[in-house]
Amino acid sequence: MSQAPTVHGYVAQGFESVRDVFARNLASGEELGATFSVIQDGETIIDLYGGVRDEARTEPLGPDDLFNVWSTTKGMAALSIAIVVERGLMDYEAPVATYWPEFAVHGKEAITVETLLSHASGIQGADTPATTEELLDIPAFSARLAAQAPLFPPGSANAYNAEIFGHWVDALLRRTDGRSLVAFFADEVAKPLNADVWIGLPYDQHHRRAPIVAPWAPMMAASPPATDPVIKSALGSPRMSPLEANRPDWMAAGNGAAGGSANARGIARVYGALARGGDLDGARIISPEGIDRMVAERRASKDKVLGVWVRWAAGVILSTRGLYGPLDTSFGHSGWGGSFGFADPVNKLGVAYAMNLMAPNLAGDPRGGGLVAETYKCLGLG
Repeated sequence: MSQAPTVHGYVAQGFESVRDVFARNLASGEELGATFSVIQDGETIIDLYGGVRDEARTEPLGPDDLFNVWSTTKGMAALSIAIVVERGLMDYEAPVATYWPEFAVHGKEAITVETLLSHASGIQGADTPATTEELLDIPAFSARLAAQAPLFPPGSANAYNAEIFGHWVDALLRRTDGRSLVAFFADEVAKPLNADVWIGLPYDQHHRRAPIVAPWAPMMAASPPATDPVIKSALGSPRMSPLEANRPDWMAAGNGAAGGSANARGIARVYGALARGGDLDGARIISPEGIDRMVAERRASKDKVLGVWVRWAAGVILSTRGLYGPLDTSFGHSGWGGSFGFADPVNKLGVAYAMNLMAPNLAGDPRGGGLVAETYKCLGLG
């Protein structure tokens, strides 16, 4: 494809400048294929896609293509727990061992569900070397994690569960609702909302996944491993390459920490529902009270793994310093390399960005950030 990338999709009147920002991103060389979507009070006001599926720039991105969205998946997993809590099957303040007795070893008896979901349990990942294949065996790896001792006193600090958050969610769902995270999310969130978001992508849908591209992956692989035990456990066992996301077993496994397949339209539909109290197009997935419980601030501190200040709710990030638009009442989750989704309940916005060319960061990507800033400017709120 030698011609300039074409922008496809829709913007409502008054949001044409968002399309212009999207086009500049594609033309800049800092983007391959990307999607950006905004829903306001149930109505789609922006739904853009464009660019290419592949690093060789030979295949145009299609309207229904999907991306690995890394930790943006965590927001979807956290919502699944919130629904179970609302149904009375789980309590955020109850010990994890109430539902998962095997977890109550090595001083973990009093760790509550909210402590686990706000990344303060002291368990970051495997404390002995692990492979990607082991990580993707969700039930077996969950049992391995439950048998470990915390690396710091539970509740005394935050340390991001980068690779294993979904293992906690899957284990708790199986022991309360009875379904896996893959099945629960599909049945209770994605299908009712007609949201093209998958935790565990069926093999017959793999052709829709645009490959992840990360030119810096070899440099990352050659860098020295972490020596801090907390960071080493979180990010080094297994030590993750961005290109792992292109493996068929990765796409299918249902890793609720980092393995979700989605585009911006699908993610925006989920957050668009949350932004207006839990319903979209007549489908209600959770009540306003259930959302309030999910987004209540649980702790705020500098994270031992991420190295930045984070405001944690029960598995979702609360906006601060403009992370998710100008209001600190917004909430969502970001993914490695640039993707994100968030809800702004004050303005009833569901906003999402997803792409295939990863930037070497966890949050603050200027591509998606520029689209959000321009959207709020068009709304007269920037």
